[in-house]
Amino acid sequence: MAVKVLGRFLAPTMGLAVALLVGLATAAAETARPQAAECQTAGIVPGSMEVLSDSNLAGAVSGHIIRFQLCPYPVNPAAGGDNAGPPVYPDSLSLLWDRFYLPQPEEKGIVLTVAGDGKSWPAAAPYRPRSCYASLQGMGVSVKFAAAADLNGLIPAADRNIPVTLQFAIPETAGMINPSFPDEYRWRITPHYNRGDYGYAYTGMVRMLIIAPPRAAAGISLSDSYSHPGDKVTVTGHGFPPLSPVQSVQVDWLDVTPDASVSTDAQGRFRMDIIIPGLNTGWYTIQVQVAGISAAARIGIIGYIIPAALTLVEDAFPNLGDNLVRVFHFDHNYGWAFYDPQVPEASTLEYMRPYGCYWLLVKEPAEGILNRQTRGLTCWPEGKCWNFIVW
Repeated sequence: MAVKVLGRFLAPTMGLAVALLVGLATAAAETARPQAAECQTAGIVPGSMEVLSDSNLAGAVSGHIIRFQLCPYPVNPAAGGDNAGPPVYPDSLSLLWDRFYLPQPEEKGIVLTVAGDGKSWPAAAPYRPRSCYASLQGMGVSVKFAAAADLNGLIPAADRNIPVTLQFAIPETAGMINPSFPDEYRWRITPHYNRGDYGYAYTGMVRMLIIAPPRAAAGISLSDSYSHPGDKVTVTGHGFPPLSPVQSVQVDWLDVTPDASVSTDAQGRFRMDIIIPGLNTGWYTIQVQVAGISAAARIGIIGYIIPAALTLVEDAFPNLGDNLVRVFHFDHNYGWAFYDPQVPEASTLEYMRPYGCYWLLVKEPAEGILNRQTRGLTCWPEGKCWNFIVW
């Protein structure tokens, strides 16, 4: 059987991790787990996500199946206040991974299928880092349905309280490389709705344990354990194939390979400087690949936000005037914040941040320049005038 992760994670021993690896064909043929009796809330059924992988060895090329159960969007979602009733199922679904390496994943044959049904959709759209719908930094793919009926048509109306079992399949031939540093890494599924989408509340997440291979000869070390964005850090490598060029250097999903080519010497060693990109405070993985062999090390980045990039919320909407009713922003660490121009002293939203995700309520349709971009704000025929923007 394949290496399998359920709920949070299942930690196989080294012997099992090596001995129990099989192809994705076996994983894909496994019978879908019985569906839950009833959907209580919209989005991913809690605890339903599982990962079946060819290998959970650090740095190995592996295929993966990410299986989950999806419940319909409620007809009258209390959180969104959208009594008109949005689509029952999402307009698109995204798969996002943390520190697995797969450039241009939308071109690698990843598909979404209905377990046991055979209906499938290509995951042919890239999922952008810093997406509004999931706080997890990383890369991924999205499936955009031609119409809501693509999913709605799978289940008769009378049975829409039953979750549908779906799975993303990443074939081994895609060439995805497992993270090089042994640790727990996250996969996330995020449904997107064109209306009333409060994204984070509907996502699902599962952790996968990556373990060290039996003998990891190649390795890298860093001149600093902590750094600031823009700092120079020296990376030293050893145990790589001799006289081979460094193929890539990444800080998580960001490519920081130096412009000047670097190669290993006759003993398989190299030394080079990289510039730390502008990331938020946290721990990140620096991964180097030489002749198909990867090695990684962790670095703590002390991030910062340039004050000049922030906009006071009361100065952010000069073109809207009295047409602006309210602004909302959701952060998964701090919850909801709002700004109401009628009661600014009671508002909890202070700044508009670059790449931040906001919902604007207006009285009537309008067009204005917000953060140097022309935005069209609309109202639905039934009078719902919430608009989603990325600042």
